Amino acid sequence: MLNIDRYHATMGDASYKEVTRLHDTLLSEAEATFYAAQRKLPCAPCLGHERLIRSFLDLRIDRPRLRTLEQDRGGMRLFAKAVEDITFAGTVRAVRPGTIMFAGQPFADITGGFGLAQAQEIKFEHAFDLPMTTAAIAMQIRLAAGERWLSDFSLRRNGDIERAVDVATYAFIGGFNDTSNMEAAHRLEIPAVGTEAHYWQQSYVEFMDEPEIDTRTGRPKHFEQVAFERWLDANPQGTTLLLDTIDVHMGAVHAAMAATSTEARRRALKGFRVDSGDLARLGKWCLEFFEANGLHGLMPVLTGDLDADQIRRIVAEFPEVAGFGIGTKLSGEVRRIAGVIFKECLIEGRPTLKASNTPEKSTLPGRLQVFRGVDEEGRYVADVTGLDDEQVEIPGAARVERLLSPFWEGGRHESIPSIVKQKAFVEEQLRRFPAINNYPHILSDKLRTLRNELTERMRADDSGWQKVLRLPPDLDGEFNARMED
Repeated sequence: MLNIDRYHATMGDASYKEVTRLHDTLLSEAEATFYAAQRKLPCAPCLGHERLIRSFLDLRIDRPRLRTLEQDRGGMRLFAKAVEDITFAGTVRAVRPGTIMFAGQPFADITGGFGLAQAQEIKFEHAFDLPMTTAAIAMQIRLAAGERWLSDFSLRRNGDIERAVDVATYAFIGGFNDTSNMEAAHRLEIPAVGTEAHYWQQSYVEFMDEPEIDTRTGRPKHFEQVAFERWLDANPQGTTLLLDTIDVHMGAVHAAMAATSTEARRRALKGFRVDSGDLARLGKWCLEFFEANGLHGLMPVLTGDLDADQIRRIVAEFPEVAGFGIGTKLSGEVRRIAGVIFKECLIEGRPTLKASNTPEKSTLPGRLQVFRGVDEEGRYVADVTGLDDEQVEIPGAARVERLLSPFWEGGRHESIPSIVKQKAFVEEQLRRFPAINNYPHILSDKLRTLRNELTERMRADDSGWQKVLRLPPDLDGEFNARMED
């Protein structure tokens, strides 16, 4: 596969040409380091290591695709030759799978010859972006829901089954309990969950014209009661009834009538689900109604385009809620993705950065490391992003952990823990953060000084360009005034 952008190919090809040499080294062979970070989420478990490994092990590019490079208008024959039957010899460091990282912190880096190392950018972005986005959403929902049950209902919103399995995987690690996705349940060996849809009740509309008679009342049954009775009969080991096909209040009445018609049906009814309306108010009303009619111990499950903020409000208003099903907001209508970036920070041992006119897009220089302070009780105190050769002290910390460690070298990689172990690791960390949404994470003084001084040096220019370039007054009068000064 040509899993690269064209600019990777053009830069790679140019780096193999003599005219782009550094002083002593062909640019393609100059040792460069690029780091990966996410910059759009406050925090996220770092997941996707196994996807990165797969992309490194699948480097072979077939002849038709090599020909695409060779016949490109840029004539990228040198790059095509470099990537033919290549085994990438670079090294990768990464944090442990599942490590909760904060915006801007480097969670992985890669070091190797510039020509091929820079072409790994898409692999890093594809490997980590979806997993970290999904797990971060799942983790925030878990924090909002407390100990309540969380189910992944996103299969229909994921576009294809492979993406759906990935979403189920990373939602599970991030804090969910199960999934409605049968393929994911099979592959991951996690529980599958799912009950009736609205169209089960809809399918019984003929009983509006030819109703059954309820022997207890001598009156015709509502067709929804008949549908519920058939469903309970078909699922005697236990099931949940969906109440809002017509109206939630009516649905609760019909569910109660169905469940109290026989002992077997009563045993089969374990919970109810509300999927629309004011979920907290309706869920609370239904629970009180069922209990008033002798149906005790039912589990209220709420669904309907829920996100962490809505769940937090529901829990405050209706603490008896047993669980939530999350679909659209988990993978379809995602407000913010992780936004994984891949930036050069070293070239031939020299720190480098992107200064940028947009401060939040500026990057970090040097061989980086993330230091996490831990107190005597094992709680996290603060994070410091600094340089790898620093000895960082963090106030209040009994010890300081270095999060980036060797992950891939010479075709060999560290083992990936099972998803159950990754999930347990995320849970353990959440207990160790005193307040994750207000957790301090800063740059070390040494790294900040290096960044500021390097930025200043990069922007220093005595070429006289200021006298050459003069913008029209209507475009930048302030700029021209500075030039005249």
